[in-house]
Amino acid sequence: MPTKAKSPKPQAESTFCPTELATLFNKGLERIVEASKTSMDLAVEQNTEVLASYKKAMKALPIPGAFLFDLADQAFEGFVTLQKNLLDLAVEQSTAVIQASKEIVQDTSKAKVEITELVKKSADRTAAAQKSVLEFATTQSKALSDAVKQQPGVIGTPVEAVADSVQRGVDTVIAAQKDVMDVATKNWKARAAKA
Repeated sequence: MPTKAKSPKPQAESTFCPTELATLFNKGLERIVEASKTSMDLAVEQNTEVLASYKKAMKALPIPGAFLFDLADQAFEGFVTLQKNLLDLAVEQSTAVIQASKEIVQDTSKAKVEITELVKKSADRTAAAQKSVLEFATTQSKALSDAVKQQPGVIGTPVEAVADSVQRGVDTVIAAQKDVMDVATKNWKARAAKA
């Protein structure tokens, strides 16, 4: 029996739309960030349970330093909070870039203004991310210093003086870093405005 040749299916015409692709990418990024946050929350729960178990086991032993488990738990929670904030900033940045690109595509005469605004907002987000990291470092340094000073026999000793000195040094370095970030952000914004 002779077979009939099948006629080729008409191919659908496809068009490339960068804006839609970028929006789809951003939606995927948002989902990944939410999934990451959920897994981080689970990790915090697990970490808290494990450290509580260790701390309970340590109470039976005459070993000082159980306070370190509380400190580790606080540090881990703070680290997770910092990571979540940085993920949120990444989504904000991605969304801002997509929105700016949509507006530039719609009205190219606004391109310079939109790009300048995008650079300014990016500078603000970068500074916010850096400040979040610095705040985390400040919090952890203070928690460690306070935990050391709360140990029996530390008050009024050289150990307390060292803890205070280290805390002041960390505070000074972090304050200087924040000042540098502020100056850099202002300069970056000023250059963007002149471009």
